[in-house]
Amino acid sequence: MKRDVSTSTIGRDEARRPLMEAYMFQRRVLLGCSLLMVISLVVWILAISTDHWIIISGGTGIFIPESRRFFMSSHSGLWRHCRNTIVPNALSNAQVVRNFSSMSYTSQSLINDAKRNLSHMDFIKDFAEEKLDGSDTFSENARRRMFAHWARGEDEDFQTFRNAFHKLVMSTESSQREFNATATKPIPIDPLDVKGIIARNTFGSALQRVKYNNTWSYYVIPEVAQQSIFTNWTNYPLVVRLLGTYIRDIGIPAFVLNEDRVIMILVPPLPPKKGGQTANYSYIPYPRCKYIDMFLNPQTLRNEPGFDEELMDYIRTQASFACITLFVMSLGAVFSFYTFMNPRYMFKRLAGGIHLVAASTALVVLQVLFSSIDYTKENLFYAYPDGAELTYGYGVYLAWFTFVVNILCGLMFLWYSGKKKGAKAPNDEVAMADEPTIMGR
Repeated sequence: MKRDVSTSTIGRDEARRPLMEAYMFQRRVLLGCSLLMVISLVVWILAISTDHWIIISGGTGIFIPESRRFFMSSHSGLWRHCRNTIVPNALSNAQVVRNFSSMSYTSQSLINDAKRNLSHMDFIKDFAEEKLDGSDTFSENARRRMFAHWARGEDEDFQTFRNAFHKLVMSTESSQREFNATATKPIPIDPLDVKGIIARNTFGSALQRVKYNNTWSYYVIPEVAQQSIFTNWTNYPLVVRLLGTYIRDIGIPAFVLNEDRVIMILVPPLPPKKGGQTANYSYIPYPRCKYIDMFLNPQTLRNEPGFDEELMDYIRTQASFACITLFVMSLGAVFSFYTFMNPRYMFKRLAGGIHLVAASTALVVLQVLFSSIDYTKENLFYAYPDGAELTYGYGVYLAWFTFVVNILCGLMFLWYSGKKKGAKAPNDEVAMADEPTIMGR
């Protein structure tokens, strides 16, 4: 039995053929955008997981006075930071001038263990019980008491003595001249030129001959730092190892100024290209990677010269918007595929809007990153030393790819979200989907 097909139906189908072809092209484009969004989501996950967003190179090495190391390179992402340095250690028999901090521990775990062991020693207990003479000067007994309270972790008593030391010693005119450095670039001093340093009296009374590990060597110890430590401190190995941390916690600057109030720093020779050892120094590579603690307490933050509170605000903002972008992109991918199940125009507009929001949050992550770099370069020499070169890692390029894909897909979904009613619809299903919905009881 033959089916009777009216000429009006055939004519209407023929008239809608171009509309159907355009509609199918639109669906292919939007399907491509939806698949591209899934790829972009995976790329974004890879981007925020990597620690290669910022790469800073120190070339042949840049000496960092705070850590007494040569900065070689660093790379970091949103969650993790890696730093490659080389530690120059003067050989025990080397005729060089050393910084007092070279005797001290730099690892926080070693510092904590040393303080814990020191607090149980008899001489520390005796120091803590010594009577003060009531003089207007910061006496030997006061220096012993202050060190004992610091070693035992008695913070309230230590702060009392510390405040007294600041008032009686550090606030004097002579001491202030040692602290108020000019903004002039520090003067590097060759530690191998021992005779020249002595002859020129470069460091004045800050240059002290100290017996350490049964070897007499010249050390640069700031004059105010000498007034904070008790006599015969070199007789106690753990005290020697903690001297740098102790002086830092008192708040004494670890530098020495010349007559023009310019900082002088001892800079060892650059490490050899192949590493290893020279006649006076051994050079030990020290790579270090760690996850960034988003909520550092003030004490821990003070021990991290490469970070400060403002930089941590930048880092937390990047991490927050990275997570927001991940959530919004996941939502956008779901709505993109939902538009093929329900062809109503408003779902296309919703998907397009979500893609544009995801692009905006991804752009915020990149802009905050660039602002944090500018801030670091201006304020944190330890993290971005003078003379270092910055390049962007593949994490940044993956983030830009994600941003462009979200912009493109968002615009495509909005472009193809026009209403298709009546004669403009490719078929009756699409025409009915775009008809107004009357909300009744």
